[in-house]
Amino acid sequence: MSSYLKMIKRWDIIIVTILVLISFLPFTIFSVVQAKSNNDPNNINVAVISVDNKVVKRIVLTGNVKTQQFDVHDLGGDCNTIEVKKNRIRVKSADCPDQNCVLTGFISKPGQTIVCLPHRVVIEIKSNHEPSQDIIVSS
Repeated sequence: MSSYLKMIKRWDIIIVTILVLISFLPFTIFSVVQAKSNNDPNNINVAVISVDNKVVKRIVLTGNVKTQQFDVHDLGGDCNTIEVKKNRIRVKSADCPDQNCVLTGFISKPGQTIVCLPHRVVIEIKSNHEPSQDIIVSS
């Protein structure tokens, strides 16, 4: 064990410490950018509900103080109950077998999604400051 400690030099420790600190840089930048966009008073969050890739309903979440509940049906007659409460939205109940969409809970931040694969229902939070085109990253 002591032979390994003799191999480590002072500059090794300095370089490793610098690399560890640099590894946190993307997280810090992302957090700062997200905090600025969430605190913008002109930012309006909208929940877009789509079934089978067709937009069914848009609900403005920013400034929403009331509670709403409604059902979304797919082409096969399956039903998801959506609940909007204050500035958040969730799938309250669904008749799908896995219940992953119900277990997701409330979402309220831009970019968050709830997906019910068996019913092909997608709830996505969008902001008016997001780019209008989807970015496709492929390798």
